[in-house]
Amino acid sequence: MHDEILLKHEIRKSNKEKADFIEYIMARLEKSDYMCEKDIRIEEKGKGLFKSRNIIVGNPEEAVVLLGGHYDTCAWCPFPNIMSPINPILFLGFQVLLLIMIFVPTVLVAFAVGILADYSGIVTYYVFLVALYALLIQLMFGYRNKHTANDNTSGIITLTHILENLPKEHRKKVCVIYFDNEEKGLLGSAFFYKRHKKDVKDKMLINFDCVGDGENIVTMANKKSCKDVNYPLFVDSLNKNAADAKVNYLCKRMKGMMFPSDQMQFQKGIGVCALKKSRIGYYVARIHTYFDTKCRKENIEYLTNAMTDFVMRLPCNDESREH
Repeated sequence: MHDEILLKHEIRKSNKEKADFIEYIMARLEKSDYMCEKDIRIEEKGKGLFKSRNIIVGNPEEAVVLLGGHYDTCAWCPFPNIMSPINPILFLGFQVLLLIMIFVPTVLVAFAVGILADYSGIVTYYVFLVALYALLIQLMFGYRNKHTANDNTSGIITLTHILENLPKEHRKKVCVIYFDNEEKGLLGSAFFYKRHKKDVKDKMLINFDCVGDGENIVTMANKKSCKDVNYPLFVDSLNKNAADAKVNYLCKRMKGMMFPSDQMQFQKGIGVCALKKSRIGYYVARIHTYFDTKCRKENIEYLTNAMTDFVMRLPCNDESREH
């Protein structure tokens, strides 16, 4: 994938890196006739490490549907974060493995120091706590991961291509939100939903997160989303466009699944991600590490075409939504 976002703005972790990206995306969208004063705004909350700046393109009050994805990027992780969102047992298995990978090195460090300190139990205990907290702080707030092609540069590229691809006469139907601070606990999407709850609680939010690495595109809809009057149109657009794309589309309902991302903040949240397939099932791999370098052009093109088709087929008035 040779999009300029991946080439020049792959890291968006510090406040300065985020500010640079905001400036870039506003200038880029202006080239597609979006007006900064009218169509694009930044909503900000908090300070320092917890400062959230959401980029909102469109009007959430007028829009029929919402599209989103987080633009902040993660800290470097010394071991891969593996997810299996549509297989709960496999998902829990990976989380147990993650806990083991967190605790084993801290325990080994603590015992090694304890031996050097003449088997001092109190030294071993405090070294274990220091090592554990140091690792957890690194995972949340530490040194930036240098490669974020899948998580979530792929989602941001997808949102941007959809915005650029939409004909002007259909742009009022959709509001696109680039969420901040998903990696710190869905802070940006929580802030957006709280501020705009009255206008968005009955609208579908389609969230693109890790859509670049894997030939299988899955959409995971919660119960309320599946009952939305526009949901069948959404699925039909994805099915129709998958016929000519080099992807396999999987339509799933969220019950029993685990996909911890920004759609969780919304009553009608739909998660979208790309999955690889092995003998044990579907999974997302390599995120939060230096190996997160894959962003399939075919995935971006497929989702861009499918979502453009979906938005163009949507009615323009509020009567299209089920209340």
